[in-house]
Amino acid sequence: MELQSGNPIDAERQRLEKKRLAFVEAFTKAASSGEQKHLAHLFIKIRQTNEFLKALEAIESATKPVKDASGLRRYIVSSLFLHESFRKLTADDAEQFFFVTGSEIGGVLVLDQWAEFAHQERSVVGVVGDPRSTHALLIKLEQFGHRLLAHFHSHPGEGAEATRPSRKDKSFQERLESAGHVAVMAIFSRDGFVRFVRLDQNLEVEIHGNGVEKHAEGIYRLTNLDPA
Repeated sequence: MELQSGNPIDAERQRLEKKRLAFVEAFTKAASSGEQKHLAHLFIKIRQTNEFLKALEAIESATKPVKDASGLRRYIVSSLFLHESFRKLTADDAEQFFFVTGSEIGGVLVLDQWAEFAHQERSVVGVVGDPRSTHALLIKLEQFGHRLLAHFHSHPGEGAEATRPSRKDKSFQERLESAGHVAVMAIFSRDGFVRFVRLDQNLEVEIHGNGVEKHAEGIYRLTNLDPA
């Protein structure tokens, strides 16, 4: 699995700061030449850019990590949602990948809604997300007051060992955790094993409902899979 995108807030902040610098330089030149009309236009652009940067700061502040009183990040997901996610992830032979969001209640992160985006490439051994599509999706989540709570993807192979994160998986998760995201990674095998991963080991996963058995710490097996 690979996403060609970093933190969208950081990327947008850098873009706006470069734009503001260009406006300020143009403003200085216009001031020396006495172009009053152009000065007024540039002043408005600088003020608007500053407002956008303040809005980004507000979004970043509102999306800081949430922990419960014990310091653990707690995730709850229904067994039905896991089964339905497995079906979507293994619908064909190629790897599949999507984001997951949901409600946040009392510091508990509820994984219950898919947040899908376009892919640049999908194959048996990997999937590459489209940068513009992933950025647009993350911005949409922020607009609606939702956060990226998890990312689910499939691996080729069967058994619990097939769910071990690859180097690219770990790299993507590391970027998320370094940016302060609460997202947990879940990797599905082709025969119904699923592994939940955070590199900082700061997670507690609770499965609600039947049809899922705990195989090992952080690893579960979906039972009673429908062959259809």
